[in-house]
Amino acid sequence: MKTFEHEVLTFDANDKKSFAGMQETLREWGAAGYEVVSVVGTSVNSSNFTVFLKRERPSIELEAAQ
Repeated sequence: MKTFEHEVLTFDANDKKSFAGMQETLREWGAAGYEVVSVVGTSVNSSNFTVFLKRERPSIELEAAQ
């Protein structure tokens, strides 16, 4: 059975520095094997976005854990 690791990131779309860094951050996580599962706004009047990521755990880790 596949198992996954998860990460949660938050970005502020109104903060130009944070927004510009969002692409670079997502590229880094993508290079580490993570994929975006979902993106949601934290509230109706907020400029914050929460990004949910996942990547499959290597089977070697699973065998070592058992």
